[in-house]
Amino acid sequence: MALFQIRSLQETLLDLAAGDQEHRQNHILEPEFHQAIYADACLNAAAKRGAMRLGDLQLVAQYPFRGTQPEYADDENDPTTLEYEGFITDEGVRLDAALDRGNATRSVCALKSVSIRAGYVDFGSARSAPRNFYNRKRARAEAVAGDILINSTGDGTIGRVAVYNEDFPALVDGHITIVRLRDPTKAWFIAAYLLSKEGQRQIYRYINGSSGQVEIYPQDIARIWIPLGEDNAEDIGRRLREACEKYAEFAADLRETLNMLERGERL
Repeated sequence: MALFQIRSLQETLLDLAAGDQEHRQNHILEPEFHQAIYADACLNAAAKRGAMRLGDLQLVAQYPFRGTQPEYADDENDPTTLEYEGFITDEGVRLDAALDRGNATRSVCALKSVSIRAGYVDFGSARSAPRNFYNRKRARAEAVAGDILINSTGDGTIGRVAVYNEDFPALVDGHITIVRLRDPTKAWFIAAYLLSKEGQRQIYRYINGSSGQVEIYPQDIARIWIPLGEDNAEDIGRRLREACEKYAEFAADLRETLNMLERGERL
């Protein structure tokens, strides 16, 4: 049975981002915005101890922002062309920045929405972007350690959340929103919360579009409430971080085992 909800016209008004000088409010008529299952998730989260919004500049270092469509340095149809700073070769060697006279020259990791999983980043689907492109676009699209990455478009991928947990540089494409915190140690709990039922319902409340062409804008991600005062917040964050680190170890071990077969080594 379809969900049904009656709201007043006043309740369809949503304040826009402060930078929009022409229009201060907009009517929101997307069904999910008004349905109780999604609206109540926002109200419940807002009422919890220590709740802050993801656009609160006391919590975030800058307002949430999207990446940009990268230029690619690799040929998607030829895996042998893929390399970037931080890339692990079939021999198990992590590539460095390839310095030339003190300047890094190697390509940079480029992440697409398919790379954002449940808490962790899957580098098996990453591509590479030229270093000069990275230098031009890093202020707009660079992911750094402790950033929260949120898939912001597409049925089946929208709402997935991961923490970028690497010390090598990366760019994200325009389908991913970056949330950069003043205190990156909070990233793991916030990611875990956003992946929870209540967190996902908040995200889905602000989705726009239909027929597979769906997205959530940075200004709406900024509206999401995070209950930072939860008694077990630190423990939940630690457990998610440890689980994602175990996945990274598993992926590395699996890759090394398969590469041994390719090299004809004895197991």
